[in-house]
Amino acid sequence: MGMNTRGGGGSSNKTYLGVYANQLVLEYAKEEDLVAKLEALGYDPDKIQERKKTKGKNEGQSVYYFVVWDVEGMLTGISINETDWGDFVELEFTDVDEKFVISLGDVFSRMSKDFIRRMENLDLGSEINFGLWSMTTDDGKNRSGVKMYQDDTKVEYALTFDDMPEPTQTKKGRTVTWNYDEQEAFLYEELNKYLADNFKGSSSDDEDGSGKTPLDSATPKKRATAPTADEKPSTRAKQPRKPRGKVAEPAEEAEDDDLPF
Repeated sequence: MGMNTRGGGGSSNKTYLGVYANQLVLEYAKEEDLVAKLEALGYDPDKIQERKKTKGKNEGQSVYYFVVWDVEGMLTGISINETDWGDFVELEFTDVDEKFVISLGDVFSRMSKDFIRRMENLDLGSEINFGLWSMTTDDGKNRSGVKMYQDDTKVEYALTFDDMPEPTQTKKGRTVTWNYDEQEAFLYEELNKYLADNFKGSSSDDEDGSGKTPLDSATPKKRATAPTADEKPSTRAKQPRKPRGKVAEPAEEAEDDDLPF
């Protein structure tokens, strides 16, 4: 089955999913449109939920969403969708005649970065069970990311914190500002290298968002390590937009052994 919830199932041609509150969701501006989509998929529309937009020109507007537990299929496309609000990472999964496009959010979001750190360990010739996880630690901190399984085996991190440039910090009074520019630029570069090595087309070459299918080899190539200060990357698919800095202490992301699955 391509898309799973906590019960029910069905089929369709293409379904677009996003991330809300650390969950995969199918979301529509009109409730009747979401009801029609769910009925076509064979799901229970009684499980539809409503929320209000909190940002942008449509602040306060109601939208309707349906929580999806996970998606299963072949990873047949990865794209970077450039918008006025940022560069969004989109994954396309195919299960027979079903296609599911998941927008993970901005390329520097926690979900996108978590995917980038794991993607080198994917076997593109095998189906992937893809979902999201979230948890609250004993000290009240929130943790979240992606979870991927192949043949019931968890896809672990290919990039550890030791493989990435460390964030820098500046202190002004009691305020500590952490800067992730180098780390996020490195992850952006890794994503573009992965696209170039494993998929036909690129985010800048493919205007209509199609054609990013796995190369015939379908075998992920070994990633490059972070360049040293006196080295320059040998290839660069595109220049990343300027990453954002973050204020306050950095989140200590849970490593695999700390996760409840």
